[in-house]
Amino acid sequence: MVRGGERPVTPSATPLSTASLRLTLDQCVNRALERNPDVLVAKKKMEEASGGIVEARAGYLPSLTTSGGYTRVEKGYMTADGALPGRRPELWNVAIRLTETIYSGGAVGGKMQIARLNRQARLLEYEAMLDRIIMDTRVAFYEILQNKAQIAVHEQAVVFLESELQNQRHRQQVGNADRLHALRAEVSLSLERAALLEARNRLLNSHAKLAELLAISAPPARPRRDYKQIVPSDALIVPRSTVDDVAPFEVEGELTYTKRSLDLSTCLVQALAQRPDVKVREKEIAVQKQQLIVDRSASRPKVDLFVGYDVVNEPNSAATHSYYSGYLGGVAVSWQLFDGFLTRGKVAATRARVSQAELAQEATEHTIQTEVVQAFHDLKQAEETIQTQQQNVKLAEESLHLAQSNVALGVSTQLELLQARVDLTRAQTTELSARFTYNAALARLQRAISSHFTILEDKPRPTADASPPPAERRP
Repeated sequence: MVRGGERPVTPSATPLSTASLRLTLDQCVNRALERNPDVLVAKKKMEEASGGIVEARAGYLPSLTTSGGYTRVEKGYMTADGALPGRRPELWNVAIRLTETIYSGGAVGGKMQIARLNRQARLLEYEAMLDRIIMDTRVAFYEILQNKAQIAVHEQAVVFLESELQNQRHRQQVGNADRLHALRAEVSLSLERAALLEARNRLLNSHAKLAELLAISAPPARPRRDYKQIVPSDALIVPRSTVDDVAPFEVEGELTYTKRSLDLSTCLVQALAQRPDVKVREKEIAVQKQQLIVDRSASRPKVDLFVGYDVVNEPNSAATHSYYSGYLGGVAVSWQLFDGFLTRGKVAATRARVSQAELAQEATEHTIQTEVVQAFHDLKQAEETIQTQQQNVKLAEESLHLAQSNVALGVSTQLELLQARVDLTRAQTTELSARFTYNAALARLQRAISSHFTILEDKPRPTADASPPPAERRP
């Protein structure tokens, strides 16, 4: 059903779905945000990034390790063929160490910053995923409404043409018309039936598209018992598919049109300032710059403090004790003076990745600007088309009424009547297509600028900067 001053289109009297699940646009969006696989994967990536922070934080904390060993030596080898007869053949030791890194050349701090930036990037990607899923769900929902309304238009046309065909056949039987008029009506009816079947198939496909976004399994098609029946060409029914295709759910809503006052320059500024994709690219650049610090740390010294406790056996059986133990502590310094230019290669590769990330950021900004411009132009075109076609539908309806009156008075031909009916159908479907284009373009534009006046789930939506949740979105 549509609205806006024109004559409403009655929903299909023979719906293709008998599903008990009925969803509004808000319910579809909420269900998609809860169950869509892409959203769930994005959530798991955030969990993965959180684990990376825990891993990087370990560099700031001391490590506690223990080691031990046992060796049994051949007697002759241990006693030097009897020269040292008092030596035991067993050697063993146990050690425990507590080590704290006090200087790593920036490696520990760099890894921590990288982990935090990755976490923020995954959160921004999750936010971008929500925007995309909301847009895709809205477009798929609007497509179903468009196809349902177009089915109603074609069904009305089929009913009209069936009546006209019956009328022409009756006139032919009584000798008031020749066979040409009946053939014209039959051809027009056949073409309109084909258009109706195509519209029904588009409706089933649009249901399948939305079901995929909502993670709803489609029921299997049931074969019809009369699938071998051949529908005669003169039957006054609309041929149905050879299977009973049943959509897993039905949608409730209207393909409305609400004029919005939007400025292209403002939309472009908002898109570059608000789109999570741009911020993700900024985080990627920051990550690669931190990676430069980590790479350079390999050519700098590393300093560790350690304390420990050792227990070591005494191989000389003549000693006072069979083993000795004690505490120890110290400083360990390591510095790799030459690594075969390994660090130089890593730094050069990371610098190249920094340049790649900067180029990717520029490309993302250009892509976003293109998305905004295209969606804005589509919106304006659809708006103008709706306004012209609303008046055109009224004119087509008036033209059809006049053609019917003139045919009844004998001052107009049947061909003019059929053309008037075709014109009305075309005007109605064009206006419905423009409504869909307008709403779909609006959804794409709102996603392009990551606007907070679109639909939002009941739960607050996470943001990378932990800012307050946006205002409630409305369709």
